[in-house]
Amino acid sequence: MDDLRMSTKPTRLTWKNAVLAGLTCSTSVLGVGCASTKTSNTARTGTEQILISAAIDRAFSNVQFNELAGYKVFIDEKYLDSVDKAYLMGTLRHKIFESGGHLVTTLDQADVVLEPRSGGVGTDTQESYVGIPALGMPGLPIELPEIKLASRNTQMGTAKIGLVCYDAKTGVALGAGGESTALTHNNDTYVLGVGPFRSGSVIDQRQKAVGYNGVGGSIMSSGKVAKAAPIKIMDRKDAVMGSPSTPAEQIAETPSVPDYFNR
Repeated sequence: MDDLRMSTKPTRLTWKNAVLAGLTCSTSVLGVGCASTKTSNTARTGTEQILISAAIDRAFSNVQFNELAGYKVFIDEKYLDSVDKAYLMGTLRHKIFESGGHLVTTLDQADVVLEPRSGGVGTDTQESYVGIPALGMPGLPIELPEIKLASRNTQMGTAKIGLVCYDAKTGVALGAGGESTALTHNNDTYVLGVGPFRSGSVIDQRQKAVGYNGVGGSIMSSGKVAKAAPIKIMDRKDAVMGSPSTPAEQIAETPSVPDYFNR
């Protein structure tokens, strides 16, 4: 009888321990919390938008706008049709303000009409890799998957913008005008499936971003940026005492060819 009692006690303890362990595990599982974050994306990625806006900025950076200083400028946008037209027009207006020109809202108020046009504003994608392409098995409805040792996805932004100026009163062109083209790119590189390792125009802008991109952080500052070989969109005479102040007056005062040689 003693032997039977001794043998049943460990069994009861074992069941009690099992029940306690089960309750402890259940309490631990039920007591653990979890959280999830819901995210959403815009219809167009930020990378695409930065590629295009940076290409527009670069295209305008190669145009010399200081010939418009002191003139009343009307922007005629009827021939401009492009992606991100609002940003393009806003940048053009900014450049005119920066050069010292005066924007007007109607043609009859203007000295100069500035006519922008788009030769292409958008993005393209290129994909390349080093490895083995997918191979089909003859006679079998299966194929071996491709093996990529290294791959690169490149997205490029392009902006080609044309500009021409003409006299608002006479309709005569002021200079030959011109076009400016700029290219931006973003590279995503993968090595043995690890990545992306990013490089290009977008990552440069994001890494250098420190808030407002102004001179000294002031929206009213008047800093100038040096530009190499800028494109002139109109020919303007050097200002001299008594010279005509508007393009129409300059054209009216220009002598004809016989008068010029008879001076």
